[in-house]
Amino acid sequence: MMAVVLCALMATGYVAYRYGVDAEATYNAQRLLRKEAALQRSLSYMLERTGGTVGQDSLAVVFTDRICELADVHSLTFSLYDNQGRLVTTSAGPGSPDSTVALSLNQGVLASATLGEGRTEIPNVRGGTEVVWPLRTGSGEVLALGHVHYDPRLAEEADWKAFLLRLAPVYALLFLLVGLLGFSLSNSIVGPLRRLSSDMQSNPLQRGQSKTLTYRWRDEIGSLVTSYNDLLAQLEESMNVRASLEREGAWREMAQQVAHEIKNPLTPLKLGAQHLDRAWRDGAPDFEARLQRYTQTTTQQIDALSDIAEGFAMLATDGKSEMSRMGLNRLLQDVVYLHESSGVELELPAEEVVVFADRTRLMRAFNNLVQNALESGPGRDVEVKVWLTCEKGQATIEVRDNGDGIAEARLERIFEPKFTTKTHG
Repeated sequence: MMAVVLCALMATGYVAYRYGVDAEATYNAQRLLRKEAALQRSLSYMLERTGGTVGQDSLAVVFTDRICELADVHSLTFSLYDNQGRLVTTSAGPGSPDSTVALSLNQGVLASATLGEGRTEIPNVRGGTEVVWPLRTGSGEVLALGHVHYDPRLAEEADWKAFLLRLAPVYALLFLLVGLLGFSLSNSIVGPLRRLSSDMQSNPLQRGQSKTLTYRWRDEIGSLVTSYNDLLAQLEESMNVRASLEREGAWREMAQQVAHEIKNPLTPLKLGAQHLDRAWRDGAPDFEARLQRYTQTTTQQIDALSDIAEGFAMLATDGKSEMSRMGLNRLLQDVVYLHESSGVELELPAEEVVVFADRTRLMRAFNNLVQNALESGPGRDVEVKVWLTCEKGQATIEVRDNGDGIAEARLERIFEPKFTTKTHG
């Protein structure tokens, strides 16, 4: 805005300058004519008072004082030449700008002034205007030639200085008013934008906590605030929908995990029951021992199911661990026994390997590993083998199968909670 106003003021100033130059030139030309006429009348009156008896040799005596007086009155350099074009007297003193007045007139100028129209302008290389006109007697004879040198630049310079002195306060006031107006308009625009930016930065984009902004004016910033509030409402709605979808997804994942955790103990229980039924039908001599062992293992698996149900009921994926000293040999025997009918092999060291751990969780983990190994090759018989070794106080348990395995790209996820490659169960 300031640039536009500045350009407008500069354009106005240029137009005013050009108009002033033209008007000044016209005024100076008219003023020169008026001064020439006044000089001619003054010399004519003086010549009439002498009775027309002035000769060429007495021109200097008669007119010198009068010429100097007229030059001072009209602020002109005034000179007088005889009818032959020779300098008689001049008002130009030794220190004046026109101290080098020509001692004689050019013959062409002399002829034009005496024989032509009378008034003749002479080109002046120093600038300004030089005019020559004839001073005639009552009989019409040319007695002398008046010469005037007028430099309008001096007058123009003085006039322009006065004009600029009058114009400068006006322009200064205009610039001050424009600056104040620009500052006020800038604050009226930047101020609301700053407040709007501050409100946006302090407004949390969280579900249920975002607040709409208020702005009372109906302008461009008001439209911006309205658009922001509309987008905020859309964002709030989108966040609500997303939260609902996340809750539904969490419940679906929870249901899938519950089914998976429950299925792990149920599958070996079913297989063990079938194995026990076949032993009873076949009249196996160790049926009672098998029944006792199955009952013990079943009780442990039921306890594991109870822990699973309690854990999910409390919405805790990992409940509080019950750490105790336990034997890994016995634990793995119980796990493999439930899968004995599937041909799972077990290799244990001669001595019991004792660790400090949560028996229920370890049983759940190994049940899951063995069950996944048995299901790793759908459509064919899978061989599963479990090893327990202990070296330098560190126990190592391996579960191997000849199934399809896990893709290399997904190996890094095997320790993520609830990770599975199955689409069901």
